[in-house]
Amino acid sequence: MTEISILVLVWDSFNEAHIWERHQLTRAEVEEVAFGAAENLFIRHTYGGRFLVIGPKADGRLLVLILAPEGPDRYYPVSARPADKKERREYREWKAGTQQ
Repeated sequence: MTEISILVLVWDSFNEAHIWERHQLTRAEVEEVAFGAAENLFIRHTYGGRFLVIGPKADGRLLVLILAPEGPDRYYPVSARPADKKERREYREWKAGTQQ
């Protein structure tokens, strides 16, 4: 697993609209996960230097964020969506391993 520090999310009209139109997630929901407790964020590298982040909302629902680095601790949310079955399993297995 990769560790990153997320201090700022860079928003514009494109990514905010894309995430809402494609996945019905709000900026607030994305920020809730991104700025949540670091120990609850599963992070791995994905294509193009981006990061895939899986984390829970306050209600326990897992979201997947795709973040592109924009500078130190700054990330552009490329996309966000509910975690699929495989990602939920990957997250549960990772969490089980961190509790030992």
